Amino acid sequence: MTHGNQFALLEDARDSLRHRVALIRLAQHSIKLQYYIWRDDASGLTLLNECKQALERGVQVYLLLDDFSSKPTEQLLRDLSEHPHFHVKLFNPLVHRKLRWLNYFTDFRRVNRRMHNKAFIVDDRYAIVGGRNIGDEYFGTHSGQLFSDLDVIMKGPGVTQIANDWLSYWRCDLAVSIENIAGRSRTEAFLQRWQQFSKEAHAEQLNEYVFGGLADDELNLTQVAWQTAEAQWISDDPYKASLSHKPSRLVVQQMVKVLSKAKYQVRMVSPYFVPTQNGVQQIESMLERGIQFQVLTNSLAATDVPAVHAGYQRRRRRLLTAGAKLYELRRIDESSQNRVLPYFRRSATSLHAKTVTVDERSVFVGSFNFDPRSAQINTEAGLIIESPQLAKRIIEIFDHELPLRAYQVRLNRFYKLYWVDRSHVPVRRIYREPDAGLRRRFVVWLTARLPVDHLL
Repeated sequence: MTHGNQFALLEDARDSLRHRVALIRLAQHSIKLQYYIWRDDASGLTLLNECKQALERGVQVYLLLDDFSSKPTEQLLRDLSEHPHFHVKLFNPLVHRKLRWLNYFTDFRRVNRRMHNKAFIVDDRYAIVGGRNIGDEYFGTHSGQLFSDLDVIMKGPGVTQIANDWLSYWRCDLAVSIENIAGRSRTEAFLQRWQQFSKEAHAEQLNEYVFGGLADDELNLTQVAWQTAEAQWISDDPYKASLSHKPSRLVVQQMVKVLSKAKYQVRMVSPYFVPTQNGVQQIESMLERGIQFQVLTNSLAATDVPAVHAGYQRRRRRLLTAGAKLYELRRIDESSQNRVLPYFRRSATSLHAKTVTVDERSVFVGSFNFDPRSAQINTEAGLIIESPQLAKRIIEIFDHELPLRAYQVRLNRFYKLYWVDRSHVPVRRIYREPDAGLRRRFVVWLTARLPVDHLL
C-alpha cells in the first residue's frame, strides 16, 4: 500500500472525457496510454488530436494498444507515429493484417490472449484507471449505446506504481512497435480524418457536450473533490498473454486475498459475472461465515455479449440457494425522465463497470471481470483503495438505484427462478428472462451446451 494518494470517482461519462482532455493539456513531459480498445470515432479522434497538440509542446506520447481491435485506427496511428515524440506499440499483434479472422484458424491459442488493461498516465503524477476504453459508447458522445461505467482519477506517489507497471508491458516482447508490423503508412492520414470529422455537425455538438459551460479552473482540475487514501495497484504479469512463459503474478490471486479479508459484506459490480466451480465454493464459504454477498451484473436483455450469460446462468440457482443476492441491470428505457445517479445515466443501456466493495472500507476499481477469461486468459489491472468515503459512494448504487434500475433475481418455494421488478406499482414478478428476445435466449441455450466455459 502507498500513502498520501488522492482519488476521485469519475462517475459521469462526460466528466470522464473532460478529465482526460484536462490531463493531456496539463502534460509537460509524458503521456502514457494503455488500452484494449481505441476507436476512430468522435471521442477517439478528439483525444488523439489533443495528444497531437501535446506533441507540439514537446510532450512524449506513448500508446500501447491491444491489437485485437486496432484495425480502424491503425492507419491513423501509423501516421502519428511518424512524429518523433509519438510512440505506438501493438500488444500481441496478429500475423494476418487484412483478413484478421484467419488468425483464429491458424493461431487461435495465442491470439485469443489479449491485453484488457486500461491506464491513462500523465507526467507520472496523475492517472485515470477503471473500466472505460476510448470510444463514444464509454463517454456518451453519440446517440447510440452507452455503457454504464466507472473510472478513478488519482494523484500522488501511487501513480509511480501504475507507471512502472505500464513500463513492464511496454518493454515486454509481446509489445511490438507499429513500425515493425507489416502494413502501409499513409501520410497525413490523421490530418485528413480530423479535417473530415471537424466539418461534421457532430464535431460542434461534441465540443459543446465536452466543453460547454466549462470554466478554466474546472479544466485545470481545481474543482475535483479529492479523497485521501492508501492504495495498491494490482496487475497481471504481461507474460500471462504468452504461451511460453509462466506469469509471475495474477490479479485473480490478489483479488482472492482482498475478498478473504471480508468480515461482513461484499458488494460486487461486474458486467460479465461467470463464477467458476472454485469461485462458487468460495462464495458459499463466505455466506456460511455470515458474510453478505451481493452482485450486480447485466440481465440477458442488457448484456452486449449474450453468450457470456450462459456461464452465469449455469451458477445462478446455486448461488441463490446459498444465500447470495443477485441483481441484473434492466435494459434502460432511453426515454425515461427519472433523475438518477450519473453512474446510471438515462441513456445507459449496458453495464460495463467492474468494482468491488469489502466491508464498506475497501474498493476495487479496474478492468477485471469476474469470469474465466479475466482470471485465466486476458491480462487485467486495477486499484485497491482503502477509503470508506469512496466505498460509501459506490454502495449508494445498491441502496438507492437498484430498485429502479435492476431486477432482483429470486427463487420461489419450488426453486423456480423469478425476477422482481420494483420499477412498477404494484411490484411485478417475471418468470422468464425479462425483455430478452428469442434470438438471445437461443444463443444462451446453445452456448450452455458447448464446452466453452473456459473461454467465457
